[in-house]
Amino acid sequence: MKDHGMFRLAAIAAFCVLVAGCGGEPTPEIMAGVDGCASCGMVIDRVNEAAGWIEGGDFVPFCSPGCLLAEHDALRRSGQTPPEAVFLADYRDGTFAPAVETAFLLTDHVPTVMNARVVCFNSVMAAGDMRQHEDEIVTDWTGYRVLRGEPDTVIETVFGPGGMDPEVVTTNKGDIVLWRARSEGLEEDLTWAIKGYPEVEPAIVAATGAEIELRFMATRPGAGFPIESVSDGEPLGMIKVSGAHTADEAAQ
Repeated sequence: MKDHGMFRLAAIAAFCVLVAGCGGEPTPEIMAGVDGCASCGMVIDRVNEAAGWIEGGDFVPFCSPGCLLAEHDALRRSGQTPPEAVFLADYRDGTFAPAVETAFLLTDHVPTVMNARVVCFNSVMAAGDMRQHEDEIVTDWTGYRVLRGEPDTVIETVFGPGGMDPEVVTTNKGDIVLWRARSEGLEEDLTWAIKGYPEVEPAIVAATGAEIELRFMATRPGAGFPIESVSDGEPLGMIKVSGAHTADEAAQ
């Protein structure tokens, strides 16, 4: 009886450990040559360039950050909330790290899966060590989404002696904005900035009329953020960002 009771206790303990293990989040893991990309269907053979997210208790694999981003954008544009538990493989050894802890090296000089033109690292220092060319960019998860994601709003403006045309442009909170701008009738280059969005670097439109592109994420709503000349603070136009200021407003 004593041995039988001990056996029952051991079995119960083992069952509890099994249940506890099953109840946790799945470990980001991809089996090379076996697992397929959830976006393009390609068999994943280069795990060090792979990515994935946790959805419904399962780890969903992608062959590249590019395929993951395409699916992330598709969910967002359809009104669905993309998974928050996103992971990227370190280019050096294939270990996975959360997207918020990942440094992205945007490059046209490294052959990549699906021509994603990005390799990931679990530290900014490692990404910086890999950077060899001036046109390569080291950024974070938000920066990668902004620079390589599908824009939600495309704005086109012309800057002239009278300011910005159209004078007022609009977007929505949370949108990835692609802003195309050029000059017409200017005698010299114009540097302008969005007041209230210090994270967006000032842009320069050349007097030659050449078009430039500016990308950013509209993170803060407002009835009107002034577009100003950097040299003298002269107002040139305005951008309106629609959306809720608080979580309570969004829930209404």
